[in-house]
Amino acid sequence: MKHLLERITAKLKKADWSAEAFRLLRDWEQAWVHFSCTHWYRYKYRLMGVQLGKNVSFNGHVSISRFKHSTIAIGDNCIFNSHELFNTRGIRKIMIWTFTDYARIEIGNNAGISGVSINACKLVKIGDNAMIGPGTVIYDEEGHPDRLNPDVKPVIIGNNVFIGMRCIITKGVTIGDNVVIGACSIVTKDIPSNCVAVGAPCKVIRQK
Repeated sequence: MKHLLERITAKLKKADWSAEAFRLLRDWEQAWVHFSCTHWYRYKYRLMGVQLGKNVSFNGHVSISRFKHSTIAIGDNCIFNSHELFNTRGIRKIMIWTFTDYARIEIGNNAGISGVSINACKLVKIGDNAMIGPGTVIYDEEGHPDRLNPDVKPVIIGNNVFIGMRCIITKGVTIGDNVVIGACSIVTKDIPSNCVAVGAPCKVIRQK
C-alpha cells in the first residue's frame, strides 16, 4: 500500500496541471462548437433547400450557397470540419456553392471534408467514403469566363477516395474508386480506380 501511494504521489508531482486544464477547456470548446454549428447549419441549410442526410455534422463555419433551381445533396454521416479544433493543418472555411440554374453538387455517405472549396456550374459528384483534406479546391469551370476558357465540364469523384491537403481538382476530371491523391497535387486528367497518384500534374505512381 505504501509503495502504491508513493507511486501515485510521484505521478501527481510530475503532472502538468496547466496543460491538463487547458486540454479540458479545449474539449469543452470543441463540444460546444460541434453542438452549436451542427444544429444551426442543419436548420439553416434545410430552409435553403439543401438536401441533408442523417447525422450530418458541421464543425465550424461552413458557407453553402444554392443558386436558384440548383441542387446540393449531402448524404448520411458526413462531417464538415472548418475549425482549428477539428483539423490543425491550415484549416479554412468550407465553401460549397452552385452558380447556375440546375447545377448539381452531390456528396455521398460517410464523407469527411475539411476546409474545402467546391464550386459547380454543372456537376460535381463525390462518392461514398470520401476523405478530402484542407485547402483542396474542386471546380467544374475556370472562373473569369471573359478571360479564360468558358467551357464547363463535370467533375466525378468515385467511392473510397482520399484526397490530401491543398489539392486542385480541375474541370472535366474523373477520379475512379479506391484512389489516393497525394497532398498538393493538381489533377488535370482522369485517374483510374485502385491507384495512388501524386504530383503537379498528378500522375499514377502505384497500383493498389
